[in-house]
Amino acid sequence: QDNLTDDVFGHAEHWPDYPGFSRRAEDRWVPVTYRETAEQVTRMAAGLIASGVQVGDRVALFSHTRFEWMLCDFAILTAGGVTVPVYETSSAEQVQWILTDSGAIAAFVETEDHAQTVAQLPVNLPDLREVWVLDSGGIDRLVAAGRDVSADTVMERRRAVTSDSLATILYTSGTTGRPKGCAITHANLLSEIRNVCTA
Repeated sequence: QDNLTDDVFGHAEHWPDYPGFSRRAEDRWVPVTYRETAEQVTRMAAGLIASGVQVGDRVALFSHTRFEWMLCDFAILTAGGVTVPVYETSSAEQVQWILTDSGAIAAFVETEDHAQTVAQLPVNLPDLREVWVLDSGGIDRLVAAGRDVSADTVMERRRAVTSDSLATILYTSGTTGRPKGCAITHANLLSEIRNVCTA
């Protein structure tokens, strides 16, 4: 019954005021507690649910590594979705292939340039319904959309995800043709994490 979001909420319960993370704010680093992280993930997951994300739906994440990337990833997983990472340096052709092949129904993109890349793709993406731009208030817009979705609803959705559920689809570099989508379950990643901790 385990899934990758358990630690987010378990840490918030056991060590709510512990600063588990730091995020860059202008010219300084600001601590973020486990409680704050869990609250942000919950609000974003509520927004995803309100926006129509169902269990098993693919949501692309087109950004470089940053604090918000982690929040988006955990929010997607908490809502029962499947994260589809896209390198921030990917070409329009690569983005088109990944969004089409994965059947992504929504996407987080880091910048307006990334949003333009998606908007100007030469093919229609009938599955893609929503795009949230991290650098242009996309998270605030998502949170506002989920204001009527209760935390209980979010937790019910989160608990519907088991270790056998698909967690992410990682696309290879494509050196032998088009990138292949590698399907990774919650159990796959949890076993790696726990083996490292044990070692």
